[in-house]
Amino acid sequence: MHDTESLFGVDADRFIRMIDELALTKTKARYSFVANDEYLRVCREDLGRGMQIYWNEILARAHLTATVAILRSRHWINAVTAARDGNNLLSFAAAFRGLIESAADASSALESIPGTLARDFALINCALSGQSENQFVISSEIEDGLIHFSHARHLKKAERTTAPHSHEAKKVRDYIEVLEKGQVNQVIDCYQSLCDLTHPGASSVWMWLTSENGTDIDLQAGQDETAIAFYLEKYRETFLQLLMFAFNPALVTLNVLNYFPLRAFHTSKLLKWDLSGIPLWQKYQSALAGISPLAEKQWGRTKITN
Repeated sequence: MHDTESLFGVDADRFIRMIDELALTKTKARYSFVANDEYLRVCREDLGRGMQIYWNEILARAHLTATVAILRSRHWINAVTAARDGNNLLSFAAAFRGLIESAADASSALESIPGTLARDFALINCALSGQSENQFVISSEIEDGLIHFSHARHLKKAERTTAPHSHEAKKVRDYIEVLEKGQVNQVIDCYQSLCDLTHPGASSVWMWLTSENGTDIDLQAGQDETAIAFYLEKYRETFLQLLMFAFNPALVTLNVLNYFPLRAFHTSKLLKWDLSGIPLWQKYQSALAGISPLAEKQWGRTKITN
């Protein structure tokens, strides 16, 4: 990873270092899913086993989504930093724009997941044990959201009649609205400015030109460093808030997974973190009151805030 020191301020740098300490790049996991025809056959013959498969797969998708969301956004941050280090404004704009979209997608996919898992903990735990013999307990909403994260794309015309609705990508505007509604400071202004550089627009032309009187135009390369410094200063608060949307829903999701008996989906290092400063965790932790996480004991906690 590139050094993020002094990129967008001390608070952002500290948060990014903590994300790196989770060492998710070293996580090894295999996610196995039962074919739909086979799953339906199992449900007809043994509903308890069917529900066990279903919730094993939901937790697998939740772990996949949360882990990949963190890794992807961290990669975009790495790209932002590399572009800054190389004084490449166009790469910087493309990477910063990618981070905005990644943060919006992660937040959209995961915001409701930990709440559902926490609220229905007892039912899900029962299903995981194979004891839901007379209960058909599913959550189409979170299932579709998780599948959308991993499979959504621009569908070709021939696919639109056969692919599930969850496979169709949303419009970029729909993703960015998630951040706007979350009151991320200046996010629309920032995003539009970055788009003008990457599409390309006038900004990507005038980064090579200057004019003092509007009639005489001088070719002047090498303005990248000044422009990047402008973005780093103007959107410092925006960047920090983006980190919250990029990482916090995923962190809360991974922490809730620590309470379930599927150890392959545990992130033990999170148990050293104090998530009480994250509103999303505040909202859902009461549903897990009295239940101990199954990963490892808690000690030496580091507080995270939103």
